[in-house]
Amino acid sequence: MHNSLQYRGFTRLGLLTTAILLGGCLSGGGGGSSSNDTPPTPAPSYNATIERTTYGVPHITADNYGGAGYGHGYAIAEDNLCVLADAFVTFRGERSQYFGPDQPASPMGTFGTPPNLEADFFFRFLIDDQQIDRFKAEQTPELLELSQGFAAGYSRYVKEIRDGQHVGRHASCRNEDWLVTISEDDVLQRLIALNLAASSANWVEEISNAQPPAIGAASLRTLDQQQVAIEPTPERFLLGRKQGIGSNTFAFGGDATESGGGLLLANPHWYLLGVDRFYQLQMTIPGKLDISGAAIIGSPMVLMGFNDNVAWAHTVSTARRFTLFQLQLVEGDPTRYLVDDKVHEMSASEITVQVKQSDGSLAPATRTLYRSSYGPMIDLSGLKLPGWNNQTAFTLRDANLENTRAFQNFLAWNHAESLTDFYNLAREYVGIPWVNTAAIGRGDKRALYSDITTVPNVPDNMLAKCLVPGLGAAVLQLAPGLPLLDGSRLACNWRTDADSAQPGAFGPGNLPSLFSTDYVANMNDSYWLSNPEQPLTGFAGIIGREDYAQSLRTRMGHTLARERLTGTDGLNGHLASSENIRDISLNSRVYSAERLKTQVLAAVCDSNAPASEQQACLVLSAWDNTGNLDSRGAHIWSAFWAKVRNLDLYATPFDANDPINTPDGLSNSSDVQNSLREAFSASVVEVVASGVALDARLGEVQFFLKPGEQIPQYGGEGSEGYFTVLRNSYMHVVDFPEDEPVRAYTLVSHAQSTDPSSPHYSDYTEAYSAKQWHRVPFTREQIEAELESSITIDE
Repeated sequence: MHNSLQYRGFTRLGLLTTAILLGGCLSGGGGGSSSNDTPPTPAPSYNATIERTTYGVPHITADNYGGAGYGHGYAIAEDNLCVLADAFVTFRGERSQYFGPDQPASPMGTFGTPPNLEADFFFRFLIDDQQIDRFKAEQTPELLELSQGFAAGYSRYVKEIRDGQHVGRHASCRNEDWLVTISEDDVLQRLIALNLAASSANWVEEISNAQPPAIGAASLRTLDQQQVAIEPTPERFLLGRKQGIGSNTFAFGGDATESGGGLLLANPHWYLLGVDRFYQLQMTIPGKLDISGAAIIGSPMVLMGFNDNVAWAHTVSTARRFTLFQLQLVEGDPTRYLVDDKVHEMSASEITVQVKQSDGSLAPATRTLYRSSYGPMIDLSGLKLPGWNNQTAFTLRDANLENTRAFQNFLAWNHAESLTDFYNLAREYVGIPWVNTAAIGRGDKRALYSDITTVPNVPDNMLAKCLVPGLGAAVLQLAPGLPLLDGSRLACNWRTDADSAQPGAFGPGNLPSLFSTDYVANMNDSYWLSNPEQPLTGFAGIIGREDYAQSLRTRMGHTLARERLTGTDGLNGHLASSENIRDISLNSRVYSAERLKTQVLAAVCDSNAPASEQQACLVLSAWDNTGNLDSRGAHIWSAFWAKVRNLDLYATPFDANDPINTPDGLSNSSDVQNSLREAFSASVVEVVASGVALDARLGEVQFFLKPGEQIPQYGGEGSEGYFTVLRNSYMHVVDFPEDEPVRAYTLVSHAQSTDPSSPHYSDYTEAYSAKQWHRVPFTREQIEAELESSITIDE
């Protein structure tokens, strides 16, 4: 591990050396003092200054990592106390104790919306004390100091609320029993949960309900494994269990920009409610750290951001982070299984959860949950696969449950000194859990795309011998890249490369990345077309697909970039700039309408149709094919497209040699034409029944998820071909002007605070609605010029 920064001098080897030295000092013999004579370690002290600028963005300055975490924990509690406190209850597995067993555990988030009781058993089982201890033992001193400080800062604010301070704030939780102080372990537990967002956390109920049949019981179900029809939609396998959770990013190299340097757009489509929201901040430790950007709530470090030398963005990757294994069980005992004819016994964990009853009393609920040597057992009967019976069962191996490097990787990036440094850190840690990365660097003409991340090492040449017959092919068809492997053979377990950062994961040499002086982009399709002129090929299917039809949002994104670089988008010039990329990213163009609307209207508009349909045709004919606030007709098209988007509509099929422009054109087959007319009629009826005028402005129809406010929202769904997506959350456009500090424009569509009494509950949302990008201050001079408040806290 290279040590060009002071931060990187503290490695896991350093932790081990410290432990050995301490062990030698404290061991008996040699006349040394016993451990009982050792004075207690004094409690750490913390000091931080929190300066807030426009929209309440906190700029935290401290002398060390503990202080930086302390300021962050206090500031985020000021803004999001109730959301974060509620989430700590979730991760501790205590929701049923306070809220009863049946309510959804979250309004939205990376682990879905399971009932409280299922979430409790899941988190108590998968992120138990042993898992936290293993994770903690692998972290650097700086990351632990940051986490300890975060817990202390958050807890200080909780104590102030409990003491009656901050009157009027956080009304929904300030008097609740579940508002409690936290420890470092609570922060680490939150990080582990976030690590699992694209893997185990997607299967909360399937893991919490996995139970063996009674020993000796007859199998309840048999299945011909050669003939399998799995029923759930492909969305069931996506992060958050739904379409639309993802992001856009552009990174332009020096050949494509007006400045001749790099230019970056970060455009996450993320959660607008709940604990998985983004939070914008800057943390400064003079001489050590100066990082600005966004953290997902509860993470003590910036996960996506910029310093004065590098800037980066993330999009959700297509790579699978887990695999399923089918176990062959020992006859007569469904908790023992065979691997290469050797008997293995599952480990059992008995978990008891306190459950609030209707009369307010508590009663215990107990389950025994099981792990194989691969990982937790999982009940896949909801996929119409066999349940856990006396012959077979399913288990899940999760690469990110074994990945302890993720947040070390992010924290190291916070310190990166150049784009080359940033890339080398990605290859060194291979710790990023489930996102692609795009990045630029000061004075570097290159733009970087990387899916150098934690991926199970399952090369394609394993599949012929290791997929479970029948079932394996069915799972792959539903969820491309996700193998269901034969767990009865050791040869079918994950492999390890010479450069793997952890056993069973691909090394960086087998993971995709690309430098370009033109541009790179990702809109949640695979690595394949990060730059359509430089396709990436030859990687394992578990990482992503190649030569396949791209989403309409991906095609819109590449179209926006290509039109900008050819000067055909109606804007000045033919190169990218901070200004025109800010405009382009929010222009709300609708790719499906641009390509097909004229042909659709020719097929569905009829002078003999009902008056409402004729009016809808007139509105759509005049519509400008955007989802801006003043657009009239966008809501009709959305209703219509939702009904036809899964049909085979196209006259020209997908062509891998022209992947941005195909498939295209409307099929004139009678089946397609009839389906279009039926869908259009149904859509018009639906809109009229809703009470919304057919010629309504979109700004009169579509609003933010902002309880107590009604702020108009532009954009639409990626499935329609919107690049400007309804789930836009934190955004930044960053470049490095020559001989000037980093320049960043930002937006946070959901605003910084979830507390309706906060002055920053909706101000940033209103700015987003008005497309008013904010040039966020970074330097000391810029912060002081925009300063709204400042406090110094210590303990």
